[in-house]
Amino acid sequence: MVDTEAIWREFPKNLTEFEETFPDEDSCRRFLINLRWGQNPRCSRCNSDSLWELKSGRFECSSCGRQTSVTAGTPLHGTRKPLKMWFRAIWEMTTHKGGISAKDLQRIMGFGSYKTAWTWLHKLRKCAFSRDRTPLKGAVQLDDGYIGGRSQEIGRPKETKALVLVAVEAHGRVRIEHSPDLTIETAKSFADRNLEDSCQVTTDGWRSFSEKSLGLRSHQQHIQKKKRNFDSDPLQQAHFALSLFKRCWIGTYHGAISWKYLQRYLDEFEFRHNRRKTLGVGRIAARLFQSLVCNFPITYSSIVSNTSPCMRFETT
Repeated sequence: MVDTEAIWREFPKNLTEFEETFPDEDSCRRFLINLRWGQNPRCSRCNSDSLWELKSGRFECSSCGRQTSVTAGTPLHGTRKPLKMWFRAIWEMTTHKGGISAKDLQRIMGFGSYKTAWTWLHKLRKCAFSRDRTPLKGAVQLDDGYIGGRSQEIGRPKETKALVLVAVEAHGRVRIEHSPDLTIETAKSFADRNLEDSCQVTTDGWRSFSEKSLGLRSHQQHIQKKKRNFDSDPLQQAHFALSLFKRCWIGTYHGAISWKYLQRYLDEFEFRHNRRKTLGVGRIAARLFQSLVCNFPITYSSIVSNTSPCMRFETT
């Protein structure tokens, strides 16, 4: 049994400790073995724990003869890069408040191509999302927002910007998803997926935020005036969360995010934002490592073919 909480507590809290803990390839490999199997490797074919370690670093099963490695069956499956490079990439992605662009990661890691850095980051972004996460609870602010350049349209933009739905607990977690529209059905899908039935929901006066979409959840609507009063903004936390993502979008990625992959960037932002109060930035990286060893192999082709705009709403 792997004690993930103990591993999280003992994980390096800062860069100095991180470099001291993982100075070479063997230390990185031992950490992943402990995280994945709890120092007791198992065969990926027959699940036997009767394995011996080979000089190559692989494990061979005495029952079926299959050889396996600590990265087999994970997003690191088949990687030719040292584990130490992967560890540093995870550190760079999780510890910077605004994330890191593929171009910056390419320069830092010395990759020969932009494609390699882009693929690595998208593998990690996919691991940042967990389908087992618990819904938001308590007092929740729910709002819609738009991501994109300046628009001359009056009211809610139709074509030039990407629509997102954002829900925020009072001084707590955030859920943010790329949305296809603002219909009652879409709002209901978002609420059922991300909000507990006992939530007390605050929204603006948009017609889709109603009993039909929110069900029996307690609901309080505030009509937003043209001149917003920032001293008493009932959706302030939702506005702040969306504003923080826009700063990443402009500052880190310079607005160069394809709408096709927008949800992956939102997942990455959500992952970091929900752990912003963690004592020791390194422990944020520890959570991503835990997700990494539980995910299946991810390739460049699967990223391109299995990603689409508004992907959260396609599975409902």
